Amino acid sequence: MQTNAIPKTTDDQEGAAISAKRPDKSFVDKLMLRPESGVVIAAVGVYLFFSAFAPHFFTDRVASNILLSSATLGIIAVGVATLMIAGQFDLSVGSVYGLSAGLVILAINAGVPSPIVLPMILLVGLCIGTINGLLVTRLGIHSLIITLGGLMFYRGVLLAITQGFPIRLQAPDPFLRAFDFMFLGIPGPFFWFIGLVAIFAFVLTATRFGNWLFAAGGSAEAARGMGVPAEKVQVIAFALTSMMACLAGFVSAARFSSVDALRGQGMELEAVLAVVVGGASLNGGYGSIIGACLGVLIIGMIQQGLLLMGISAYWYQAGIGLLLIVAAVVNQRVRIRNGV
Repeated sequence: MQTNAIPKTTDDQEGAAISAKRPDKSFVDKLMLRPESGVVIAAVGVYLFFSAFAPHFFTDRVASNILLSSATLGIIAVGVATLMIAGQFDLSVGSVYGLSAGLVILAINAGVPSPIVLPMILLVGLCIGTINGLLVTRLGIHSLIITLGGLMFYRGVLLAITQGFPIRLQAPDPFLRAFDFMFLGIPGPFFWFIGLVAIFAFVLTATRFGNWLFAAGGSAEAARGMGVPAEKVQVIAFALTSMMACLAGFVSAARFSSVDALRGQGMELEAVLAVVVGGASLNGGYGSIIGACLGVLIIGMIQQGLLLMGISAYWYQAGIGLLLIVAAVVNQRVRIRNGV
């Protein structure tokens, strides 16, 4: 019986030959395409290192300290990761964090109910971030310049408020206690951090706004060509970042019941480090909230591990700087290898 099969054309034959030569990616290759793949290996390596060489590192108390120290930085890092994916930076988050903690304590001492102080301080963050975003997108000034100015301004305001001395909560507050508790050995602030990680990870991976963030960070011009409101998306990302810094400030006020003029100094760099270690691109358009979460935990483990090993705290800053350089180099090589 004759068949009426259509003979393959030259183009079809060439395409079939190329497909046959192109090997399918292995599971490991596909896994390494994930932004957080490298930081998972790094987190396990850091944990095993300190478990072996830092006395008492493998204990419940140290684990609780790591989670507690990671919580406030992690809340800030969630916002910073979102903004970096959108292609922008915010160096003012450490100062905003410190100032917001001071404003929380001043407001409660002045008689404002703490349940009202929380939305008020989030509104302050919304205003700060929106102003930053509008200055960057409308005036075309680089975000590093705008937020560096913000870093100095908000730190100066905190210095003026405190006069260089700590300010303390005048009386215990029941509502603040809800942000500072212990459950099954896990500190309360860490639950708030993990909750935000889950929310932001869902938004970035399963919503249209998340797709817009990646598109705006990859190429704002190309995103606009596809109908993405890139400037509006970046302004929202700035607002979310400052709101997370203010929320972290509220949690800090609940935890310490006091604030000093240096609260949050250097945290902006630690947040950027956590996000970069977590696989985010400094150029935008690539990153992971889960990766940033693991990056924060790595920083927490390094802090506790160095203390337990008896290494001077002065070396911590040097180690963090070196880690940032190494992370940036490794992430760049991985993205080039994966063609991202």
